[in-house]
Amino acid sequence: MKYKLGLGVTFGAVLMTSLVAHVPASWVWQQVPPVRGLNISGLSGTPWQGMATQVQWQGKNYGRLQWDMAPLSLLSGKAVFNVRFGQGSDMNINGRGIVGYSANGPFAENLLVSMPAQQVMKFARVSLPVTVAGNLELTLRDYQYQAPYCSVLKGSLAWTAGNVSSPMGGLNPGPVIADLNCEQGKVAADLAQSSADVSSEWQAVLATDHRYTLNGWFKPGAEFPAQLSQQLKWLGNPDPKGRYKISYNGRL
Repeated sequence: MKYKLGLGVTFGAVLMTSLVAHVPASWVWQQVPPVRGLNISGLSGTPWQGMATQVQWQGKNYGRLQWDMAPLSLLSGKAVFNVRFGQGSDMNINGRGIVGYSANGPFAENLLVSMPAQQVMKFARVSLPVTVAGNLELTLRDYQYQAPYCSVLKGSLAWTAGNVSSPMGGLNPGPVIADLNCEQGKVAADLAQSSADVSSEWQAVLATDHRYTLNGWFKPGAEFPAQLSQQLKWLGNPDPKGRYKISYNGRL
């Protein structure tokens, strides 16, 4: 009797494990309450390993999404996924790394996201005829979400092969790297760059009330465009080191 009972329990456990392991991702998505503005199509595979051919958010196509879950992470109360995304996106965005969810909320580790700098300029309120080239690369070594932005943020934002062109001349800033961190819920960035055209240092802070501040300076170099130099008079006189200081604040 005990043998039959044990056999039945074992069979049931194997059956349930098989069903859970092979449940279609498309079926699971159908059980999730609709999220306004989010549309996922072309789902295949399982919740543990699969892909979606297209992810749309607020009408924008973010391309293909692939995921591979680490099942053992569930034992520690986390859902951890190795993801790749962005192929075929409207903004030529590409990303890969670790994302997940724990009792503390969403998190990311060693996540790399890149996109053309010109795509970002479409969201900037710049009235001047400026063209930006190069690529922006966001690296999140350790990130923990906490409303509205973060509780932990260790990362960097790099502008590679950067170039700015305008009717008054072009600028080659050289490598531009900003260190990112989270200070009491505020996002802080420290940026520095140097080239034959220009050198600068900047500090930016985005507060939890969506107010931001930008402070820094820039110094024209030996190859700073002559036409742009003529426009610097509107900024006043530089300091004894030849630096023009800039301070700005606003609200998103």
